[in-house]
Amino acid sequence: MQPPASPYMNPTQVRFGVLAFISSLSILTYLDRVCISRVQDNIKGDLGFSDAGMGWVFGAFALGYGLFEVPGGWMGDVWGARRVLTRIVLWWSLFTALTGAIGWLSGASDYYLNILWWNLPVLLVLMVLVRFLFGCGEAGAYPNMARIVGRWFPFKERGLAQGVIWTFARLGGAMAPIVIGRLTFFLGWQQAFLVLGFLGLVWCIFFFVWFRDRPEDMPSCNVAERALIRGHLERSAPIPAHEAEGITVRGRFSPIPNVLDSDHHEHKHTGAPWRQILTSPNMWALCICGIFVNLAWYFIPTWQPRFFKDQFQMSMEASEILTGLPFLFGAAGAFLGGFISDRLIRMTGSRRWGRSLVGLVGFGGAGVCLHTIGLVDQAWQAVTLLCLFTFINDLAVPVIWAAATDIGGRYAGTVSGTMNMAGCIGAALSPILTGIILGDGSTAENPWPGIFALYSAAGIISGLAWLFIDASKPIVRKEIGGKQ
Repeated sequence: MQPPASPYMNPTQVRFGVLAFISSLSILTYLDRVCISRVQDNIKGDLGFSDAGMGWVFGAFALGYGLFEVPGGWMGDVWGARRVLTRIVLWWSLFTALTGAIGWLSGASDYYLNILWWNLPVLLVLMVLVRFLFGCGEAGAYPNMARIVGRWFPFKERGLAQGVIWTFARLGGAMAPIVIGRLTFFLGWQQAFLVLGFLGLVWCIFFFVWFRDRPEDMPSCNVAERALIRGHLERSAPIPAHEAEGITVRGRFSPIPNVLDSDHHEHKHTGAPWRQILTSPNMWALCICGIFVNLAWYFIPTWQPRFFKDQFQMSMEASEILTGLPFLFGAAGAFLGGFISDRLIRMTGSRRWGRSLVGLVGFGGAGVCLHTIGLVDQAWQAVTLLCLFTFINDLAVPVIWAAATDIGGRYAGTVSGTMNMAGCIGAALSPILTGIILGDGSTAENPWPGIFALYSAAGIISGLAWLFIDASKPIVRKEIGGKQ
């Protein structure tokens, strides 16, 4: 016998299942992109690469990633995150596997390719090309995750949702040195990349079968949760069932509606309002912030093992746990930063400063911290400072993505993709410049204090950019005749 129907309807919690799915993807993205730093000595030894060459291998990913961030975000706005993320993960998993396959060509390490006035090793060219295409494939992942957050979470929960996503990203980075190190020990580094590529294929199958782009298309998401997501309800609490149905019909709005999810505008425009995006002071400030924060942070997933080897004579194997610790502290910072931002918005009622204060303190404070890392002479001091740096820095990482979602509105994928594309300029420059400064190691002068001074200046600039970011001013398409 069926129990009598309740006159009240509790919102379901399907959005948190969605968050769990994209958080698992966030782990996978950083596991695949960070693992190469752990085996850089294996790659250099087997394929004959120099430090400068390895810098280009690191930078090639960021270059490809940056070039395709906007198309990847735009495709999510037009075709939906479900289809686009499936394509993205399949593509990058293929080129993760091909990274290892190049190792089987080690016998060709003596062959060179003449390109203009350069005489380049063939295997270096192939590795740079594969990592570039790997970056092209992974591009758009986080803009589409930002779009999912905007679609599946109300405004006041987005900071925390982004915090969870970036917490798991950093956990993936923390796991990467250990996972790739153990796989390399048992299988070899070439086969280790094949295993990681296979994991991406498995994720795609489960994601495509279960996920749907809109809460309305997910049968397990009831009308009360849809009303909460759309901003019609202020909090997750039981409401009269007839009222929940009425909300979806009558369209009663709370003070902060979910603009991204408005049915009225869902497919009205497929093209992004590029004039408004490119002339927006918010967009320029986000891009400047993204460039310089990546220039500062990208040392962590690339040259960090080399730093411990140079400064403290630690092998790559011995530094596996140490190089993962900053990611763990970054995970804690990311979770806390999203929570603090949402709480500040509730306490102050200011969307702008609820985001910008965390960004200013996080990125700016991290820049100040970086300056001292190159000056210490004990490994434990360096690790402590690196953990402090990533913790403070990552307070602001979910906030910049939440701000991009707020500012982008219905064009969240395009705006966050544009921001991250600009950020990839810094991500590409960071390992390349570091590799050039390191040179061939023949000079007696220690280059690391100067390298960290460069990182420090970049971090401080990224913090100051938050003085010009206002998350309360979304980009809105201007229609013909001046209407919006």
